[in-house]
Amino acid sequence: MGNTGLPSKDCHLCRRRRVKCDLARPGCLRCKKIGNDCPGYRDLGRLGSNFRILTLDSYPRQKRKRCQNQNAEEEPDQHLLPLTRAAAAAAAAAQKSQLALPLSAPTEPWETHAKALVISQFTILTLRGASVYASFDFLPPLLERADPESTLYQVCNAISSAYFANLARSDSIGLRHRKIYGRALQSLATDVSDVEKQRQDSTLVAVWLLCLYELVVGTTSQESQLEPRGWNTHGNAMIGLLRLRGQNQFQTKTGCQLFQIAYPIIQIQAMQMGRTPPPEAVAWLHAMQTSPTAKKMLFLPAFLYSDLACRICSTIRDLIDQGSHEKMLSSINDIIMACRNLESSIDAVIAQSPASHSQPGPLDDLATGQSVQWLMTQHAANYLAACLFQVYQRSVDLLSEALQGNLSPKNHDVLLCLRESSIERLKHLADRILVSLPLLMPVKAASAGKQVPNLTTWGHALKLLWPLRLIASSANVHGSQRVAARQGLLRMGYEAGIMQAVGTYY
Repeated sequence: MGNTGLPSKDCHLCRRRRVKCDLARPGCLRCKKIGNDCPGYRDLGRLGSNFRILTLDSYPRQKRKRCQNQNAEEEPDQHLLPLTRAAAAAAAAAQKSQLALPLSAPTEPWETHAKALVISQFTILTLRGASVYASFDFLPPLLERADPESTLYQVCNAISSAYFANLARSDSIGLRHRKIYGRALQSLATDVSDVEKQRQDSTLVAVWLLCLYELVVGTTSQESQLEPRGWNTHGNAMIGLLRLRGQNQFQTKTGCQLFQIAYPIIQIQAMQMGRTPPPEAVAWLHAMQTSPTAKKMLFLPAFLYSDLACRICSTIRDLIDQGSHEKMLSSINDIIMACRNLESSIDAVIAQSPASHSQPGPLDDLATGQSVQWLMTQHAANYLAACLFQVYQRSVDLLSEALQGNLSPKNHDVLLCLRESSIERLKHLADRILVSLPLLMPVKAASAGKQVPNLTTWGHALKLLWPLRLIASSANVHGSQRVAARQGLLRMGYEAGIMQAVGTYY
């Protein structure tokens, strides 16, 4: 049930958790007690924040009667927006649909714009107009062919509804997107049981969008220490679909593009859980290297080196799980050498990246002022840096565990030196990622001599989510680095509506 009068003064996190906020400044102490940074308070002085359209059931019975009598006796002034007869009509419509509508009610179902919203989040604006990212140019025609009964259409509806619920902080819309999500899962279950649909591009895109849905919704406060279970489930489903598509998927442009957006999720899950990539990964990577289409379209080093990072993390996880300090000591030198060799290889690739621009060209992204090629290369560089960050983080965990064993003073000093060296590499990698943040997510961007506000889109936010979460959750980087990463994550959550950015996963 909605509230009347002034909105709550509580901080964003306390309102989401539905607990009483102590209103301390600059951040509330209740958030601090549960180990979270207070995300701050909303600006109550902003236009339109003092009143909101509510359903008739939101008012107490006596107040509702007074409002109805007043509206019946007085002629409404068209210049007064709150609580006019037009507002009452909008509230009545909201009661029927169980949605808290804005002052100007839409003239058509918002679901008709769901596909357009998804496409717009992967679109760049240039001096010559808007265009979809080259790596996502398969999306508009695929969504255009999706009929209202298709899985792809329903998944777009679920994501769009979740996105609007996050921006509006509406529980009623939140309930709606969960129902749509349930219907999308049922439709997907039917598709994957059909031999023909299993290999269709639309099925793989639907599962990938379901992964996106999980990140948009984020984890609840009760699950804040857990990973998004649905995200992992959908990632495993993508492994099965890629297996069915086989090596032939690298012979077409769309097949390469779909692999490019799906496989990083599989790799991230493998590194987070300390497991090796799928057994088919070797054959997939070999097919990518031998396919002219894949070699032309895909940034092969990103797949090769991130796969190697997965295997190093898996080896470290196995050693820690076994708990044998003797095996740890005998393996540490090889692991540290593998980490340094991986870093050298990644550094050689990143050194070839194009330089950033000071002024946008006719085909450059106006939001960032950078070329599309630079953006793609920088995101790939950040992804590789994040993979390397995860490897060194696991190495620090291994060295810390090994230091708990019975060691000679000499071995203890050697391991301690290796641990401090790995921590320094973590700080260096954090700087490497954070230095690109103002370029990829600028607060304002120049356009035709004017300063226009920049809004964070999913295209950039999804690529930065994992690297920034690694930095924000690491105890081995500088405090200022964690703060910078958390500020970027807050923008992702409250501008792009990706609430997993303000959760505690990764």
